[in-house]
Amino acid sequence: MRLAIKSVLFNIVAIILFSVIYFLFKIEFENFSNKNKITYLDLLLLSTTIQAGVGISTINPITSTTKILTIIQQILMISTHVFTLYLFTT
Repeated sequence: MRLAIKSVLFNIVAIILFSVIYFLFKIEFENFSNKNKITYLDLLLLSTTIQAGVGISTINPITSTTKILTIIQQILMISTHVFTLYLFTT
């Protein structure tokens, strides 16, 4: 049970950390639904969908830096989910 709580907390921290990093690079993202402005809430949604493995968003990275950041978050998400599944199935 403690492992499950640690896993959930790790994912929450990762979501918040990456959304703050994305906010620092917010001019390097493109918002298809609202051309004028990208808010922190938009980037929190992006980070949450990436961490959950869904990845559906109207915001896309447009520079190499932000594309690499989203790839890093996706790799982090995959590795933590695989590790968690391994621990619960053995």
